[in-house]
Amino acid sequence: MPSSLQSPPLLTPLSREDFQELELFLPTLKVISYNGPGLSGGVSKSLEPVVKRLGTKVHWFAIEGKSLPQQDEPPEGFSFYSPKIPAHLAERHRKAAQDYLWPLLHGLTDKANFDAENWKAFRQVNEIVASDSLSVSSQSFPTLCWLHDYQVPLAAPLMSMQAGLIICQFWHVPWPEPEVIVNSPIGKELVDALLSNKLIGFHTTEYATNFLNTVKELFPNAQVDVLKMEVRRRRSHTRVVVMPLGLDFSLWQKLARINKPKAEAIGVKHRLANQVILGVDRIDYTKGVLEKLAGIERFLETQESWLRRFHYVQVCHAVKYSGAPATEYETSVLSEIARINKRFESNGWQPILAVNEYLDQNDLAAWYQAADVLIVNSIKDGLNLIAKEYVACRLDEQGSLILSKQTGASAELSQGALLVDPNSPDNIATAISQALSLEVEEKRRRMNSMRRVVGWNQLHDWALGFLRQSIQGGRHIAHANLPIDYTGALK
Repeated sequence: MPSSLQSPPLLTPLSREDFQELELFLPTLKVISYNGPGLSGGVSKSLEPVVKRLGTKVHWFAIEGKSLPQQDEPPEGFSFYSPKIPAHLAERHRKAAQDYLWPLLHGLTDKANFDAENWKAFRQVNEIVASDSLSVSSQSFPTLCWLHDYQVPLAAPLMSMQAGLIICQFWHVPWPEPEVIVNSPIGKELVDALLSNKLIGFHTTEYATNFLNTVKELFPNAQVDVLKMEVRRRRSHTRVVVMPLGLDFSLWQKLARINKPKAEAIGVKHRLANQVILGVDRIDYTKGVLEKLAGIERFLETQESWLRRFHYVQVCHAVKYSGAPATEYETSVLSEIARINKRFESNGWQPILAVNEYLDQNDLAAWYQAADVLIVNSIKDGLNLIAKEYVACRLDEQGSLILSKQTGASAELSQGALLVDPNSPDNIATAISQALSLEVEEKRRRMNSMRRVVGWNQLHDWALGFLRQSIQGGRHIAHANLPIDYTGALK
């Protein structure tokens, strides 16, 4: 699509006036998630401007990972809590999420194994987390509660029963076609729980539309407006927004500058060919790693002139969950790499290098700059920040991105990326050949297009934009229970 026909922005950056509005009404925020905030990045990083500039107190409730493990004290403004969940319930909750919800929500129903006892435990764990969060007092009325992802959606109904809470949720994974959820034994319960939220966020219009159409299928009496993206049912009103997760662009640019010398040494250290193709993936079947390897093999079969002139480097991140299915997939990936290397080995050259070690942000920033091409080939992916990190690190305005059409990020990066069908080896092989052959100016044009998008949709804008929408949605709480200033400022 020509640049003059680009789609309108998906998210409006916040102005100083937005901060002033938030300052009046966000003294307390409760965050509920499966994992804790981790060491850096993500939601916790996105909330730092809220804490620093608005003085907001963040109470974070996580099933796993209570706080930042290498710090004696939590960051200023943050308090972390781990609900006390019996081990057997936690394990069954994990299985319900991993073995059933994860493949179901990615549309891979053949891999979704439902177990009624696991789902019962899933429900109980959500109730425990909700109860725990309600037991912690807040300094504001109303209080904004922000739920994250598919492991805690059943907490919303219990929390919504308490007066003075604005419940909202961001859905980080895909939402599949309506029939996938409609045919699920827990589909109606899941959607009903989500409608307890005042606001639900998705990464793409496709996911949001799928959700709204699912509501229409499961609840015929609900008033669903797909154009306005809202649902009215009984006395509840739920709005849906499309807000793709942003990136801390300045952080990745800083990491790129710091690690430039390391990037320049990577080729010598690993004895790489002149052209480097990179894949950075959690080794999970949704990431399409085996399908990507099939594309690499097809490229080797059909482009003999490139033999010995490139290396494909597969960085294998640890799986999200431990368990037999993931382990089997990782074994299959490593076996396939060994087979392809044996088939095309020539005078000591092997086409694929597997990096099976943890790479921190500094290491990744170096690899992103050393790679001429990055391939993201997810079969289905909520967003995929790897693609955005690569773009942010390319200060030289070079490099090419091959991106699966099934990633959420493809909606934002389609102007510069080479989009592929993740299940087509021929499509992937053709894209690799094109990426390696692009002229310098064409690579610069494509990369600049993507850098404008990634640099514009900043991580803090994503968080503050969602919180602003949630606060505005709070007008639908009975006004009689709210301070006059709150409702007046939002008119």
